[in-house]
Amino acid sequence: MLSAAARALVFVFVVAVAVRLFPVQALDPAWQINVCSLLLHQAALPLLALVLMHAASAVHRSDGRLAAARRRWRVLAVAASLGFLLLLPLQGFATWRGLSQGLQQDAARRAAAERRSEAMLQAIQAATSIDNLQARMQRLQGPTLTPADRALPLPQLRRQLEVNLLAARRQLLDRFSGPSPTQVWAILSDGVRFALSSLAFAFAFAAGAQRRPSPEPLLLEWSRAFGRWQRWRPLRLGRRPRQSTKDPGRYLREFESRDP
Repeated sequence: MLSAAARALVFVFVVAVAVRLFPVQALDPAWQINVCSLLLHQAALPLLALVLMHAASAVHRSDGRLAAARRRWRVLAVAASLGFLLLLPLQGFATWRGLSQGLQQDAARRAAAERRSEAMLQAIQAATSIDNLQARMQRLQGPTLTPADRALPLPQLRRQLEVNLLAARRQLLDRFSGPSPTQVWAILSDGVRFALSSLAFAFAFAAGAQRRPSPEPLLLEWSRAFGRWQRWRPLRLGRRPRQSTKDPGRYLREFESRDP
C-alpha cells in the first residue's frame, strides 16, 4: 500500500505539471514564473511519495524490489533537490525580465498616448469649423461629436474638448506610470516566500537523496562540505582556525606535551 501510494502521488504530480506546461513559451517571463510557482505548489506530492517509499522499504526490509526502488528514488531525489535550488535564480531572472518588459511597455504606451493626445489637441485648436473639427477627429480616430456638441459655438466646443482630452490624458499616464508601491511590495514578499520555500524543499529532498557513488545522503554531504568550507575560510583570510573544545585529541596532545 505504501509503495502504491508513493507511485500514485508521483503520477498525480507529473499530470498536474504536464497539463499546465502547454502551450510551451520558454522565453516568456510570465510562463517561466507560472511554471516555477506550479512546481513549488505541487512539490509536497513527490516529497511525500519519497517518504512513503522509504517507509515501505523499511517495513518490508526483505523485499529486494522495494530496496531497489528506494535506491532509484534516492538517485532521482538528487535531481529534485538540485532542481529546487535552480528555481531560485530562475525565478529571480524571470521576475526581473517581467518587470523590465512591463516598464518598457508602459513607457511605450505613455509615449504613444502623449503623441496621440498632442495630435488631437493640435487638431482641436486648428479646426476652422465644426464640420472641419469632426473631420479632423475622424482622421485621428477621436471622439464623434454628438448633436449637443454640434449645437455649441466653436470656441466653447474647443474648450470642452480640450478639458476632456487633458483629463483622459492624465488617466492614461497614471495607468502607465509603472507598478505602485503596493504592487512592488507584493512582488518582493512573493519572491521571499518563494525563495524560502524552494530552499526548504531542496533540503527536504536532499535528506532523502543519495548519489550512486556516495554511501551517505546528499544533505550530509552538503553539511560536511559546509564544515570544510568553514574551516578553510579563516586560513584564506589569514586567521588561525579556532580549535573546537570538543576535540578529544586536544587533551591527549596537551597531556603528552606535559609528560616528562
